[in-house]
Amino acid sequence: MNDADEQPNRAPAPWPASADATIVLGDRPLRLDDIRSVAEGAARAEYSPTAVDAIARAHDALLRLAETRPVYGLSTGVGARRSVAVVRDRESCLRLWRSHALQFGPAVDGGRVRAMLLVRANQLAQGGSGVSPALADALLAATTREDPPSVSFGGALGTGDLGALATVALQITSDDSTGTFAASDGLPFMSSSALTLADAALTLADLDRAIDAATVLGAAAVRALGTTAEHFATAAFADRYAAMRDTATRLAPSGDVTGPRVQDPFSMRLLPQSLGSVRLSWEHCRDATLAEVNSAHENPRVFTQEQQIAHTGNFYTVDLELACGTVLRALAQDSSLMLARLGLLMDPRYTGQAEFLGDGTPDATGAMMLEYVAAAALADIRDLAAAHGGHGVHLSLGAEEHAPFTPQAVRRLRHATDGYRTMLACFAVALRRLPGMDDQLLGLPESHGGLEDRDLSHELAETASLLDSIRLGESHE
Repeated sequence: MNDADEQPNRAPAPWPASADATIVLGDRPLRLDDIRSVAEGAARAEYSPTAVDAIARAHDALLRLAETRPVYGLSTGVGARRSVAVVRDRESCLRLWRSHALQFGPAVDGGRVRAMLLVRANQLAQGGSGVSPALADALLAATTREDPPSVSFGGALGTGDLGALATVALQITSDDSTGTFAASDGLPFMSSSALTLADAALTLADLDRAIDAATVLGAAAVRALGTTAEHFATAAFADRYAAMRDTATRLAPSGDVTGPRVQDPFSMRLLPQSLGSVRLSWEHCRDATLAEVNSAHENPRVFTQEQQIAHTGNFYTVDLELACGTVLRALAQDSSLMLARLGLLMDPRYTGQAEFLGDGTPDATGAMMLEYVAAAALADIRDLAAAHGGHGVHLSLGAEEHAPFTPQAVRRLRHATDGYRTMLACFAVALRRLPGMDDQLLGLPESHGGLEDRDLSHELAETASLLDSIRLGESHE
C-alpha cells in the first residue's frame, strides 16, 4: 500500500510547465481533462466576464441580506456556536480561519493543490458563495504559483474540507488583516469539499487511462489465447449499457474467430461484462464528481436573482461516496478475473508454451512471481473495497451527528487504482513473453532479456510507468 501522497512508478510532472491553454471559468462546466491540465501546469484558468459579475453580485447580495436577517457563519458563530450572535470584522474572519486550519497527515502534492484551487475557483464562479471578488482573484492567482499553498490530507469527513481551505485562505491572505479579503469571507470561502473533489477528479483521470490499458491488454489476450469471437457478439450486447457494448466491440477479435474451445474460462468470457461494468461505474463516479465541481453547494447559499439566502445541506457529498464504493467493488471484481486470466498465461494448455512462460528448462519458474505480486495487489483492492463509511459521529456538541466519510472513500479509490495498475503491469509483462506479442502490443519498454529465469523487477517498474502508452498495433485493432 502506498501513502496518500505517493505515485508509484510514475515521475511527477515538471514544474513550471508551459501553460499553453486557457480555461475560462463560468462559460462552461469543467471537465476532468481541464482539472488535470491545470494540475500538471499545462493550462491556466481565468474568470469569464459572466463569472466576475456573478461573484460580485453574490458578494453584494450577501452583505445586503445580512443586514436584514441572520446568516450562519456571518452574523452567527459556526457549529455548536450557531446561536451565538457575532459581528464579523477582518480580525474575526482571520480567527475563524485560524481555528479551523488544523493540519495533519500526509502532505497534498502540488498537482492536487492546484486542482483544489481550480475547483474552488470554479465553484465561486457560479455565484452562490458570497466570497469577495478580491479573495476570489487571489485564489485563482494561486493556481499559477510555482509554490502553491501547503496543505495536508486529514480532518475532512465529507461535509467540507474546512481545514485545508482555511489553511489556503490564511496563506493567500498572508494571515494579515490588511490582506486581500473581506470580513464576510470566513465561512463562505471554507464551505466546500474542493480538496476531496480535486483528489477524486485526478484519481478518476488516472483510472480512466488504466481502464483503457486494461481494455488494450484484454484485447491482446483475446487474440493470444484464441478466444472465440462469440463471447463478444454484437447481438449479445444489444440490450446492455453503452459502456458494456463499447467494451465488447474493443475487445472483439478481428473476423469470425471460432477459437479452439466452445466456451472459454470466465476470466476470458466475462471480459466485456466485467470491464464494461468498471467503465459504467467510473462514468457514474465521474458524473457525481463533476456535479459537485460545477455547482454552488455552499452553506449558506446566496441566490442573487431571487435576493435570498438559503441554509442547506448540499455540502453533504454522499452521492460521491456511494459512487466511489461502487467503483471499488467493480475493480475488485475485475481484478479477480485479471488474476485468473494471468493464471491462464502460465498454463501450457492455453498458451502452448512452457509452464510459467519460461524457457523450457525443467525446473524453470519463468514469470510465476508475477502472479504473487498481482495477488498481493488484489488483496489490497479487496480490503479497500470492503471498507465503507456511513457511520454516525458526534461532533461540535452534537451539531453534526453524521458524516459520509467521502474523502476517505476517494483515497481508498486512489490506492485501489494504484493496485489495479500494478496488476495490469504484471499482466503486460507476462503477455509479452508470448510469441508475436511485441508486434501486437506497442508502447512497451525495451525487453530486459528473454524467457530465462531472471529478476523481473525493473521490467515490471518500467511497464507500470508506460501503461498509459500501451496500445494495439494497427493491424490488430
